[in-house]
Amino acid sequence: MARVIAINRKYFSIGLSILVIFVLSFAAVTVWQTIQASAAKNSVVPELKMLSLTVEPSSVVKDMTYGTVTLKGSQVIPAKSFDLIATVQNTTAQKMTNIPIELDISLIGDDKQKIIKPGTLDVLEPGATARVSFRQIKALGDALGKSATAGQHMIVLRIKTNPAGGVTQTTEASFRFNVDSTVKPVPKKQ
Repeated sequence: MARVIAINRKYFSIGLSILVIFVLSFAAVTVWQTIQASAAKNSVVPELKMLSLTVEPSSVVKDMTYGTVTLKGSQVIPAKSFDLIATVQNTTAQKMTNIPIELDISLIGDDKQKIIKPGTLDVLEPGATARVSFRQIKALGDALGKSATAGQHMIVLRIKTNPAGGVTQTTEASFRFNVDSTVKPVPKKQ
């Protein structure tokens, strides 16, 4: 005699739903882990990390209005001559020597006006930091409280490769600022 096994549709539907949820969850976790592993593999830690870029005299961040043009949150250097100081860190486990550093300053909108200042950092031990200073940089333009474009500059600081000295990656940092000698500098706190 043959036996007939009857399955209640309610329990079959619940079991099938649990199985589908399990398979979809497993697939989602697998895809997420693959994406995370790919992102970790593609993220490159620079050999030389730029920790900070500062300008002396200190820049002022404020809204600037020139005629009908308002520049919101503009970084303004209130002098025609300034110093740029960068702090860099060796993130590798090897000593680096003769590290070539280049400062590139250009007036935005005028490709003819450009300053390139080379520099060299002699030695940087593993994990150590160093300050690189470029002194008495002359501004290429000045807004003079009247022009929204006359004082806009772009600074690019590059650490170039030197395989013989242990530097195999180029690192670069850039920022825009406005030179306006009519802005009052912020007094230093005592």
